Amino acid sequence: MADEGKSERIRLVKKDADHSELEAIFQTTSESHPDTDRAGRFSSKLGLIISCVGCAVGTGNLWRFPRILANNSGEKGCLQFLLVWLVFLFLWSMQFIIMEYAIGRFTRRAPPMAWHDLLGVKSTWLGGWISIVNFLMTCYYGVVVGWSIHYMYYCIFHPLPTNFEESSQIWKAFAEESSWPVLLHFLATAASVLVMWKGVNSIEPAMKVMIPGLLILVITAFIWALTQHNAGTALAFIFTPDWQLLGTPRLWIDALSQNAWDTGAACGIFLVYGASMTQSMGPVKTGALIPFLNNTVSLMSGTMVFCTVFSTWTKVSPGGDKDDLMKLLKTNGPANTGLTFVWMPILFSTMTGGRVMASLYFLMVVVAGFSSYFTAMNSTAQVLVDWGVRRNVASVVVGTLVFLLGVPSAVNVSFLAIQDFIWGAALIISGLVFIYLFWRYGSLNFRLNLLNEAGDGSDWKLPKAWEWLVKYVLPVEGLTLLVWWVVSTVRNEKIPWYQLGEGSLMTAILGWFVVGLVLLGLNLVFVRYRARMSRWWSSLIAKQEDIPACCCGHRQDRGDRDNPMTMTDKAKEAPVLEYNTID
Repeated sequence: MADEGKSERIRLVKKDADHSELEAIFQTTSESHPDTDRAGRFSSKLGLIISCVGCAVGTGNLWRFPRILANNSGEKGCLQFLLVWLVFLFLWSMQFIIMEYAIGRFTRRAPPMAWHDLLGVKSTWLGGWISIVNFLMTCYYGVVVGWSIHYMYYCIFHPLPTNFEESSQIWKAFAEESSWPVLLHFLATAASVLVMWKGVNSIEPAMKVMIPGLLILVITAFIWALTQHNAGTALAFIFTPDWQLLGTPRLWIDALSQNAWDTGAACGIFLVYGASMTQSMGPVKTGALIPFLNNTVSLMSGTMVFCTVFSTWTKVSPGGDKDDLMKLLKTNGPANTGLTFVWMPILFSTMTGGRVMASLYFLMVVVAGFSSYFTAMNSTAQVLVDWGVRRNVASVVVGTLVFLLGVPSAVNVSFLAIQDFIWGAALIISGLVFIYLFWRYGSLNFRLNLLNEAGDGSDWKLPKAWEWLVKYVLPVEGLTLLVWWVVSTVRNEKIPWYQLGEGSLMTAILGWFVVGLVLLGLNLVFVRYRARMSRWWSSLIAKQEDIPACCCGHRQDRGDRDNPMTMTDKAKEAPVLEYNTID
């Protein structure tokens, strides 16, 4: 166990520690980080759950899941995929989300500083990897939210397209021949900055309005779809197995990757939310509930789309057979736009009240996408807040960077597809980074000090077997997924894997290498010139209005051991030594 001379705030708690000792640790955290306190705490468990559902439920539930489900269907049906997908919900997504909540609640930090606190200053760059991957994904995610806003507006005020050519022209005129994607990307980003201005204190009220409305829309559309012609046929197809496909590696990979992509596990977003948990909010209970609710929304969305397609396909394509219908469901236009933005308006045009339903459908996509968008931006802003930047300043800085770096994706759909290809797959590496922390920190220490003996004792206790699941099963899953992704990418490439281009393996490897090298280099420079950089950063932070030169709340007689960006080694202060909690 780590001795008391290491960090006050993150010292390990012995197995027989009482709750008052744990309370002291959390109290020390709050005192050391006034900016983190300004981010606020969730006012209730319900507020936490609603906010986390809003974070998890996004466009992937409404437009990606139905296509992945169709891609892994057989001649008889889709049940074989749903079963594997459900297994990986428990064996992948839930475990990472539990880990994120636990790390966030214990350290009260975003990923870079969480890794710094738990593993030492030399590991800060690994937490930085998680945050930068989430940030780069956020840059193009706002463009998709902008697309959804446009289509919601179009369905309200214009007649729906009735054939593929007409719908494709609408998409092309908007996405490729106008400046609207850039403007809508800006509006979505500006609105997100306003929502996250005060952290949880502003995010929670927004979520309490948006998410119940979203769930009402989803349930309404789901029930409506069940009343359509041929809905029974669609349900029978969804829940009928084609067992021979269980031997297809692609099905298993898609089931795991869809869970990772859909829930946002290992993005670091839930870790930041964990930093706003109170001790009565259990990581295990919350980490089990949120992905379950998220996947329920995915299943309802998939059922809604299948029922809609089955009921309207004969009108859209007279004489078309079942194979043609499944080909439609598997449609993957530019940046996965095929089914959602091209075909769904056509399908709704064949129904009575189709414009109303199409408008509600895209309203669902807007709300789901926007709720995920500003929570992803907030998790990046929290990195700056950890380093002493005021939250409103951090929000504006992050919003500006997200908008500027997202403009190329708004202007060029192919560029967006490249970014999605690179950073979507990087989530696998982020998962492996979490597993690395679990190994280095110690599986027993993690389970006892961050979960079972933390909080007020109301959370579920995890058994010893959970350590083995995270230490051995999750790495095998992650490495298998990564290897298969590489193999399938090489097989399906239109150009040799070693050339740069859209969908090229070398493009992804180069992007990962550059980001990793920059993060590692910055980390090494900081370790080497820590005192000088700390003084420079402190003077920069001091220029913020109403923020004193030493904004991190450390004791003036010994320096700040909690914030490496503002640590000092002036006279009369104890020398700042590197610390970590590893025996």
